Amino acid sequence: MKHRILVGLLALVVFTPFLGSVRLFDWDEVNFAECAREMIETGDYMHVRVDYEPFYEKPPLFIWAQVVSMKMFGINEFGARFPNAVIGAITLVIIFSIGQNRHNTRFGYLWALVYAGSLLPHFYFRSGIIDPMFNLFIFLGVISMMRSMRGNQIRNALVAGGWCAAAVMTKGPVGFGLVMLTTGVFWLTQIKSLSIPWRQVLVASGVTVVLSSLWFLIDYIQNGPTFVAENLAYQVRLLTSGEAGHEQPFWYHFVVVLIGCFPASFLMFGGVKASPDEADDQATLRKWMIILLCVVLFVFSVVKTKIIHYSSMTYLPLTFLATVYLDRWISRTASWSWINTATTTFFGVFWALAIGAVSWAFMDRDWLLSLPTFRDVFLRSAIMRDVAWTGLEPYVGVALILGVVAAWWYRRMDNRVASIGALFGSVIVFVSLVLPLIAPKIEPYTQGSALDFYEEHAGQDVYIKPLTMKSYAHLFYQKKPEHLSAQFNGYSKDEWEPHLMNDVLDKPAFFVSKVNDAGRWRDDDRLVELYEEGGFVFFRRK
Repeated sequence: MKHRILVGLLALVVFTPFLGSVRLFDWDEVNFAECAREMIETGDYMHVRVDYEPFYEKPPLFIWAQVVSMKMFGINEFGARFPNAVIGAITLVIIFSIGQNRHNTRFGYLWALVYAGSLLPHFYFRSGIIDPMFNLFIFLGVISMMRSMRGNQIRNALVAGGWCAAAVMTKGPVGFGLVMLTTGVFWLTQIKSLSIPWRQVLVASGVTVVLSSLWFLIDYIQNGPTFVAENLAYQVRLLTSGEAGHEQPFWYHFVVVLIGCFPASFLMFGGVKASPDEADDQATLRKWMIILLCVVLFVFSVVKTKIIHYSSMTYLPLTFLATVYLDRWISRTASWSWINTATTTFFGVFWALAIGAVSWAFMDRDWLLSLPTFRDVFLRSAIMRDVAWTGLEPYVGVALILGVVAAWWYRRMDNRVASIGALFGSVIVFVSLVLPLIAPKIEPYTQGSALDFYEEHAGQDVYIKPLTMKSYAHLFYQKKPEHLSAQFNGYSKDEWEPHLMNDVLDKPAFFVSKVNDAGRWRDDDRLVELYEEGGFVFFRRK
């Protein structure tokens, strides 16, 4: 127990600082935070809303966690992101426990370090998106199904159903689907020696339906089948089309995972093969993790809509396989190849130089504006914002380079534990420096002027409406009250902009456009241009 408490406390110490150092990013972060804010604003904690209209894309479980956090810390960036810091601590405690039970205490600590010391896995616990909670529930569902096929079938299947229900209540039915698909593929690989796990599947499925239906049934009684129908339609759009312009090539997630999960992603291949001294339960867990990794990559590569965090479920099995290899290396049953040295060195230097180059580029905007990429009107306007850089930002990547060098040195000294600690520890330091030093400098270029405008009008009795661009930021940062919404005033969403443009209004109306799209609005006799800044143009209704 003392080891688990230590892991949890260290995780909170690592994940909690600087959660509020940069404003929420449009869309996902600010979208979910706004859902939580509106729950608090309306006092209706049973239904998810955005702009005070029903939001059918997500069930409420993660939003509830944000509501609790905001009740504790305020309606702000820290309150929106703190739930994932807690989920991060819980995740590390769970994988430590699984590693300790299946292998030993060293393996548990190693898995926790590898997960926290890889770029995207670490970063996601400092964000305000749904996926860390969603992935944890899927992972626990898979682990419980694995246990149900080795003993205590019904009890573990009941537990698996509970975790699947939590996943469904977090993000939708795909959570249940991934658990069952992983179970089915594992059975196919063992079809000669394993009977069909129909009892476990039926029990887990029944529990999932019953528990998740507790909320869906209440919503059905109050609002009819609208949520279920709209949510299923949304899931179908994700599968069959590039929803919201997020269509990418088939190989997209493979590249994201390989480069983004440095350094674990380049070490996981050493953990795929069986080992002569591997116990049966260790081999079983390894097979399940390989299958889970492949299922997630395949499913989200086939799905038309591809967003970077859709493949984040791979982080758990990926870091497990990397840990298997590193544990074998420490035990001297596996060797460290030149390929490992080459990939960890190359991509460590790559990320260090990339963050340094980005910092230098923004600090020298005249050079940046000379690049062909910056012929885009929005980018050229955005880069003209005055942001105070200290000059230290380009050197943040030195932490990664020092980590790579130290890891190499300790390998030469045959201190394998220290080598691993230096490599993955440097990633933790790197991300912990990027968030407070660089992210707050980049954010003003991407959305800063728009957020500044919304914050200037926070709490004011005025209408604010983005033009031609999808955004949730104006809702959260204006702290928009319900009486300023379309539905409250008796208009549909499609009628709201024409109303604000054409009808007699009882209060001032402001409009925001990206500079790329501002031409026709600048010629509109109904609007007065206030100013242009940071890639956005701001108007007021005459």
